[in-house]
Amino acid sequence: MRSLRPLLLAGLCALLALPAAASAAPAGARGMAATFPHATALCAKVAAGQAPKRLAGSADKVTAACTTLARDFTATQTTFRAARTSLRTQARTAIATARATCAQARAAGDRAACRAAVRQARGTLRGLRTQLRTARTAYHQGVQAERKAFWTTIRALAGGSTVAPDRTVGPDPGAALPAV
Repeated sequence: MRSLRPLLLAGLCALLALPAAASAAPAGARGMAATFPHATALCAKVAAGQAPKRLAGSADKVTAACTTLARDFTATQTTFRAARTSLRTQARTAIATARATCAQARAAGDRAACRAAVRQARGTLRGLRTQLRTARTAYHQGVQAERKAFWTTIRALAGGSTVAPDRTVGPDPGAALPAV
């Protein structure tokens, strides 16, 4: 019974962790409403015909700014996700190649070939991570530019200075590469 207790405890912990893991949001789930909360709320109010009183006369211009923001954000997010997917695919390929080379090298008893393959894969992954950082920076700069353009447009309208703007760029939409 004493040797069974740790096993039961581990099983119980695993069962308790399942709901938390299942409810966790997947990487990249951050959408427009989470990235631009104030802008999204303003756009929803205007779309529902309940624009703030001071912006009521400029509802068509606010709608145009909202449409532009949504279009630009979607393009920025799509570009980032495409880059991330491509880099992840390249990383997985580099890792798979290194593993296959190591398996062949072990079968042949050639440890140096395995070490060289791992070294090459790590170099490839280093370059891919640099590219991912560049894509992440471009994403953040794009979101910031979209935010600035939207709020500049809104602030230029009569009564637009009374609306609270969005302030920060949220975290990137999940950007991690596998490791060797």
